[in-house]
Amino acid sequence: MPSQEFLSQSDTQESKVLPALTNNIFPDECEPQPKAQLKKSELTVSAAQDIIYKFFINQMDYSASEVVFQEFKKIFIEQTAPVNPKVIQALHTIIELDSQQQFNNLFKRCCYILINNWTSQRKYQLARDLIQIISEITLTELHPDNCLKILRVWVANFIKTQHYEDLKLSVLKYDDYHPVEKKWTFRYQPYLLATQYLDPKNTIEERQNAKLLSQQLKEKYKFDLAMYTSRSQSGTAQLKDFYNPTLLGDEALRLIKIILVKRGSLNYRNLANIFLDQIQNITYKRFKESLIKYLFYYDQTFYVTEIDREQLINILQNFHPENDEETLTSSLHLRTCNYLIKSLTVEPSGEPTALFLLCAAQLNPLTLAILMLKIILISAYSRTYLELCLARLIEYYQDKSADECQWLVNFLEVCQIALTIYEKNVQYNLVNMSQKHQEEQSFVDLNDCRVFSQHKQIQPEKD
Repeated sequence: MPSQEFLSQSDTQESKVLPALTNNIFPDECEPQPKAQLKKSELTVSAAQDIIYKFFINQMDYSASEVVFQEFKKIFIEQTAPVNPKVIQALHTIIELDSQQQFNNLFKRCCYILINNWTSQRKYQLARDLIQIISEITLTELHPDNCLKILRVWVANFIKTQHYEDLKLSVLKYDDYHPVEKKWTFRYQPYLLATQYLDPKNTIEERQNAKLLSQQLKEKYKFDLAMYTSRSQSGTAQLKDFYNPTLLGDEALRLIKIILVKRGSLNYRNLANIFLDQIQNITYKRFKESLIKYLFYYDQTFYVTEIDREQLINILQNFHPENDEETLTSSLHLRTCNYLIKSLTVEPSGEPTALFLLCAAQLNPLTLAILMLKIILISAYSRTYLELCLARLIEYYQDKSADECQWLVNFLEVCQIALTIYEKNVQYNLVNMSQKHQEEQSFVDLNDCRVFSQHKQIQPEKD
């Protein structure tokens, strides 16, 4: 779970994403090194790590992937010849330090260097094989070499850490993503991955991998939702012929229609664009006042009975009042939207806010989802911050069963649909197919409407 300090940093600006059981075991029993190798005192831990990192990076450039896989196996699992002597000396230097933490950092980054490279080449099986050989490490027959004894103990300990769980997740190719799993949190990995790729404590490779996987999973969901929307409305389609990526059953299509119903002649994206045009060169105080009007525009009857509008007004009025007379800046805009998201989702302690519990657990989850959508449409960078807040909520309830937190699952499903159908590379339109269609009527019979969706596949960003 991300720290409170990290969440606070995200509140001000979206991060730029790219950019001990073994203590004192066999402390002085490593085999003496050949004379051709460096003495321990001549090689720092940092230099030793760099030697190993550069070795694998060079291997990726000049050797076949299968050869690199075997080199990794020889170095970390078997330590068998022929292996680059400088690499072995560097590894021994780290072992002599007797620090599981330093080894974990080294081992994790080496794994991500290989996995990122193989994933970019679509060699997913090699990534799976890497995880397999790590998981098969055994302590039943310790190697006669004492340094290798320590190495095996460290790898075995690494398997028990969250680092290893994250590593296993990183080999999940999005084509193999199966949303329905025993653990309910598995469906929401795109949110949970945000805590990895935004955490500056993680390595560059780990953050790159987490961001890439998150983007892949989102693209898979967007594609599946678009296909479901199209096929489920086909008169010839049978139930078995289309896959519903949500947990809402037939209600998912109706929910999409409700979200797409225009407010007058406008949809949510139109409203957001008008709002952004109107807040140019205004004071921060006027921005906060306009923000309240925007959030409730065309939806007063929908929201006012479920969310105390005064609570949101107070939240905004008390946020940076010292800047009220200043001209609105992009930084203030972003911080305000992020602060509003945090107020509607999660406390700094990780617990859900009172407003979140009210909207998501007791009332209509669509109410809160639409508010989130409206905020994201006027502050694109806040989307990542929202995902981070949702990840903290998921982590807060992750030890509970799906039945115990069904209300949270319902909200996440509704929110995921609302955010997806207004993504940049998808387009959803609601068309009234009735012959009695009259634009001036305020009432729209959703049964007479059909949703038309388009999805443009994009390549995930690489930092």
